[in-house]
Amino acid sequence: MSEKYFATGQCLCGDIKYTITTPPVRMGQCHCDDCRKTSGTGHASNAFFNKDDVHIEGDTSSYDSITDTGSTITRYFCPKCGSRLFGTSNIVDNIISVTAGTLDDSSWFKPDAIVYNKRKPVWDYMDETIPAFEEMPPISPR
Repeated sequence: MSEKYFATGQCLCGDIKYTITTPPVRMGQCHCDDCRKTSGTGHASNAFFNKDDVHIEGDTSSYDSITDTGSTITRYFCPKCGSRLFGTSNIVDNIISVTAGTLDDSSWFKPDAIVYNKRKPVWDYMDETIPAFEEMPPISPR
């Protein structure tokens, strides 16, 4: 089978693999407390896709957390190696965020926005040409 995908990726141990058929609808970097803690760095870099365009192989574990706006974010990770892979929100149910660091080739990744910039650690330098928002700008469900 010689099917062409937009992107592929996997967790560190390879137990969970995914393919993506189309380009992202948006890309971003987030400095909120939860994203910093789950990434172990100063921010999380995510590409957002229509859920129907992301095909996942393998069983993930998940963790739900409540955002400061009251929505629920579910973060999916590999139960074996702990790699943080995906995220979904209860307010935008047809979108899945994919952690850019788990992509096999992320050379196309370019954030459209930086959110929760007011929580950015001083040591985490960002591209100053990317629009930055002090908090989360309003998101319209798609």
